[in-house]
Order: sequence, then C-alpha cells, then structure tokens
Amino acid sequence: METDRRGEEISTSAHYDIIDPNTTGIVGKAPEATVQQTLQAAAAAKEALPKWKALSMDERCTYIAKAADALEVASAEWVDLVQAETGATMRIAKTMQVAGAFIDRFRYYSKSFEMNQPLTPVYSAASALAPESLITGNVIRQPAGVVACITPYNFPLVNVAGKIAPALAMGNTVIIKPAPQDPLAVIKLGEVLNSIFPPGVVNVIVGSSPDIGAALVDSSDVNMISFTGSSMVGAKIMESGGKTMKRLLMELGGKGALIMTEDCDIQAAVGGIASVWGFHSGQICTAPTRVICHKSIYEETVATLKATSEFMTVGDAREEGTLVGPVITETHRDRVESFISQELMMAQK
Repeated sequence: METDRRGEEISTSAHYDIIDPNTTGIVGKAPEATVQQTLQAAAAAKEALPKWKALSMDERCTYIAKAADALEVASAEWVDLVQAETGATMRIAKTMQVAGAFIDRFRYYSKSFEMNQPLTPVYSAASALAPESLITGNVIRQPAGVVACITPYNFPLVNVAGKIAPALAMGNTVIIKPAPQDPLAVIKLGEVLNSIFPPGVVNVIVGSSPDIGAALVDSSDVNMISFTGSSMVGAKIMESGGKTMKRLLMELGGKGALIMTEDCDIQAAVGGIASVWGFHSGQICTAPTRVICHKSIYEETVATLKATSEFMTVGDAREEGTLVGPVITETHRDRVESFISQELMMAQK
C-alpha cells in the first residue's frame, strides 16, 4: 500500500508471492512498488509535515492513543497471518509478534512529554576563558522531518511500532518500508493508521526490490532514515544518505560473543546459548553468535548443551508444543546448514 499526496492509496498491478517458511506455501501476495511510487509516498509525507508538526504534543499523542486502541482490536485477528508469513511458532506469534511490545510501544508514546528539557546546572571553575560560574543549558526537541523507517523480517509489527510511534509523537511524518519477506501484517497496520491519522502522515511502501529502499535513502524529501538490518546494507545507507546529509539511526548486525570463564555458572550460560535455537529460531538481535569457552569447562558445557537441546521440540510452527520452527527463507536455512557442514568437516580433520 502506498499513498499519494492526498493520502489515497496508489494502486499497482504488480505483486509478488509471500511464502510461508513453515509450509513453503503461498500466504498471499504483496504489492510490488516502483521507484516512482516510492517517491510519491515521500512527497506525500513531505506535504503532510507542516500541519502535523504544527499540532501540539497533546494533540499528536491523542492520535497515537486512538491508534493503539484500534490496533489492539484489529490485530487480534492477525495472529494466523503473522504466524504464517514469519514462520514464528504459535507461542511467539501470540505473545510477542502481535501482542505485548507491539501495542505497548504505541501506548508508551501516546503519553505527552515536554519538548523542552532544562539541564541540571554544573559548576565551572574560573579559567582564562571565563570566570567562575554555573553553566546550564536547555534541550529543545524538534521534529527531524520525513522519517523513512526500514524494518527487518524477524518481528515486523514490533519493529515498525518502535520506529514510527516516537517519530509521530515528535511531529515527524513517516514512510514505512517493511522487509520484503513478511509485509502483509504491516500493510494491515497501515490501513488502520491511515483511517486515524491525517492524509500523508503515515505511508507504507512495499516491494521486493532493493531499489525502493535505495530511492528512500536518496530522496531529497526524506530527512532521516531509521534502519534495522545488516551491517552491509547499513554501510550503503550511510554512504548514500551522507550525500543529502540525512540523519541516520541504525541498529546493525554484529558478532555477539558469549564468554565463559572457568568459574562461570555453566547452566546460566547454556541458557543464553540455547536462545539461539529456542527463541524465534535464533532470529533475534540478542542471540549470541559464538561461544568463547575456557578449556577447563569445555566438555561439561558441550554435555549440558546436548542435554538442553534434547528438550527442545523442533517441528511444525503451527503446533502449540513446537519450540523451534523454521527460519524465514530457504536461503537463510541453506546458510545455517552450510555453517554446520563446515564445522563437521573441520571436526573430521
């Protein structure tokens, strides 16, 4: 779904299939936006900006509170859709993908706060540049402008909420660009928000081509990029966004090591390691990607990991008892399996 300058939906005849990671069947079809439609969404957001940021904080927060109420009702019907397009287990889909943090983030930012915040005075000793004095200041919050919110596939609704709710509260207009693998629930979110917010304040652009994300980064109508994803893409955004002096807020990938010292609590450490498998199949930012273990506790750690893994039910993500389901795409699965194959080959040498 994309909107024009009047906040009306821009239709497109091009669509692409959204695949269920659990069954590999087709969940639905998503619109395949063009670069031109992406630029139209950016123009709509820019046109809506002056009136939106001119509203008081209380007025903007009232809109966000209404959105939270409407989304809480509407999203109750989205669990099966989100489960199907993300491949999340039913436990994760019900408690974290749709409920919980998703709505909580809208509610948190529906509470008005001061745009200006005085800083605590600090003492400054006399120097060659100034006499002895108290120094203070004032933080003045102002909207950045049009904010493009580019989100990852692991928690589509939660990630969108965490980006757009504070941006809207501050007086920014937003363009949501969800991950191409699972945008269907985000499209529904956009429909709800567009029934509440003034035209052009919230825009959703969907597509499988990297060109539409690049168009947002390059657009002179976009003032800020909020991106969660890989370091490689983040580096490209930083390079391109710098040409138009965009503000950048990015949460990127990394190599989080879990370090086990010889006197560590092995059971607690293994609980953290096991989150790689047990929490949304490891598709989370907090999952450790490697373990650095002291050799004196290596054998015990491996044995504890093995015992823990035997209690983790791997299977159909739609079954209530399943703890470990699929990863988002076949490409991601093949990448994980290649790591395992490499380690097995190294172990045989």
